[in-house]
Parts: sequence; C-alpha cells; structure tokens
Amino acid sequence: MGDRRRQHHAQQEAMRAANEEANRQAAMMRAQREQMEAMRKAMQEQTKGLIEASKAPTPVKSTIGSETGGISTARSRRKSIRSMGAGASALRIPLNIGGSGGGLNIG
Repeated sequence: MGDRRRQHHAQQEAMRAANEEANRQAAMMRAQREQMEAMRKAMQEQTKGLIEASKAPTPVKSTIGSETGGISTARSRRKSIRSMGAGASALRIPLNIGGSGGGLNIG
C-alpha cells in the first residue's frame, strides 16, 4: 500500500510542477503581448505625424475650374483666339531661301 501512495504523491507533484510551468509560460506570453502592444502604439504615434505631413495640401476652390479641372482664368473669346495665334507663330520655322543666315535653307 505504501508503494501506491508514493506513486500517487509523485503523480500529484508532477501535475503541480507542470501546472506551475504552464502558468509561468502564460504570464511570460501575456507580458510579451503587452510589450508588443505598447511598442505598436508608440510606433503608431510616431508615424501619425509623418502621415499628416505627407498628405497633399488641399487646393483652393476659387482657382479650380469645376468642368475642366484646371486653373480657371477670366478670358474673352478674342483673347483666347489671339493667344492661340501667338502660340502657333512661335512654332513656325523661319525659311531662308537662298540666304546664308540661320534657319532652314530650301533651294
């Protein structure tokens, strides 16, 4: 009968030791999880300012045309036709036929 009692006490002691080890591991995991959560919050606070700074500024509503999406300026029909002509004349290539100056020599 003494052998059974000793065996039973050994089993109970092994169960207590295993339970204590499991509790230690659970506490360690809980502490590690809390530490990771604190680190995550700290990083989130650090990057919050960077995210705010990297956002594009909102454009002023008065300078944006609602239909075209570009900058709207007051322009009459005569001014727009004149500016188109000025832009086209800037693209023309001067022709120097038979001369010795610069430009395109044809002939």
